[in-house]
Amino acid sequence: MRQSWGDFLRGAADHSHGVQVYGDASELADSVAAFLAAGFERGQPAVVVAVPEHLRLFAEKLDGRGWSLADAERDGLAVVADAEQTLASLLGRDGPVPARFEQGVGALLDAAERRRPGQPVRVFGEMVDLLARRDCLAAADELERLWNALATKRRFSLLCGYRLDVFDMGAQSDALPHICREHSHVLPAQNYPRFARAVDDALREVLGPSQAASVYVVVSRIAAYERAPLAQSILMWVSENLPAHSARILDSARTHYAAA
Repeated sequence: MRQSWGDFLRGAADHSHGVQVYGDASELADSVAAFLAAGFERGQPAVVVAVPEHLRLFAEKLDGRGWSLADAERDGLAVVADAEQTLASLLGRDGPVPARFEQGVGALLDAAERRRPGQPVRVFGEMVDLLARRDCLAAADELERLWNALATKRRFSLLCGYRLDVFDMGAQSDALPHICREHSHVLPAQNYPRFARAVDDALREVLGPSQAASVYVVVSRIAAYERAPLAQSILMWVSENLPAHSARILDSARTHYAAA
């Protein structure tokens, strides 16, 4: 049975790698605060690699959960790094350099592990999102692979965030297939039940009930989409395989999601 997003945030296992697609940074901040607070409650240290404006939001949301990010830094529960500066240190002429990544990110993990020996580390990072927003999708994909490779050697769980319009054709055709492939847990919209209903309503509206049902059957059998929630897999599939209808389905899903 697929682990729910809430279960991932609360009990993220070693080597798990979740991603939230978001439109507003406050949506991301809710998940990051839940992810970090659940670790703090267990004495698990955190590494937070974020841009300053997001870091402020995370700190506010953590305050609402009874945790001070500044105190966590002082007490050895959190190591904080600037995402832009850290990313710049990892990049070479052709994208992320594996040796630089292992050295730079390894140093952050080492700092967290030294402060709380024997505890797994929870990591939030948005360097991949910075690359994606610059249309450097190949570099973002490579950076995700480097994170996954490092997770086979080190004891940590990872939460990423991507700012994308989940109802955009380009996002569904280009960015999201890569994102879903590289992550063990995917949240395509903050309110997933509402998102799933919107996709279902859009399919029925555009294709009719019979063809919509056929799409569900086909997509549920495709192993390539097994890491993504079904509604997100549906949108990727129709974007690739139903070009005559995909724009209408996405527009309809956007309307239903906003109206719910």
